[in-house]
Amino acid sequence: MSYLAKNYNRKKISFVRGKGSYLYTASGIKYLDFVQGIAVNCLGHAHPRLVETINKQSKKLWHVSNAFQIPEGEKLAKKLCQKTFADYVIFQNSGAEATEAAIKVARRYFYSIGKPNKTRILCVKNSFHGRTLATIFASGSKKMTEGFGHVGGFRSFHFWRSQIFRKKDNQKYSCNYDRTYNG
Repeated sequence: MSYLAKNYNRKKISFVRGKGSYLYTASGIKYLDFVQGIAVNCLGHAHPRLVETINKQSKKLWHVSNAFQIPEGEKLAKKLCQKTFADYVIFQNSGAEATEAAIKVARRYFYSIGKPNKTRILCVKNSFHGRTLATIFASGSKKMTEGFGHVGGFRSFHFWRSQIFRKKDNQKYSCNYDRTYNG
């Protein structure tokens, strides 16, 4: 009997180690890891340089609240801004936080420029956007949202029906969220 909640239909297989893009069972069967934490981490497994870096950092600090200045974070943010379109960076600890931050940034932006009613977000129907309340409603999937009440502000459209972008009511939308992991 498992004491884990039945929120996933887990496969009857487990892994004891990984190397690069491969996972290994206790009996030594090798699998190519196609899910890498399901769109969370694509760093592979046990890369010597990453292991060394994590080991070195673990002997200093494990976590510092972002209520304080973090020199390494400042350094990385600067590199990211210099190499991309971004002026600022928001670091998050999970895909769920990143998705929620994207929703908040889009809505807050339009509020800040005097368009407080531009809060709705267009999303591809039945796409996977995360497991938070907001992101399951962004999916527009009855399977994902059934039993969880209602969280508004999202409108789903089928990927192949782009005429939604030409509708008059698009003045209400703050962004198009198109992270398309169909499920």
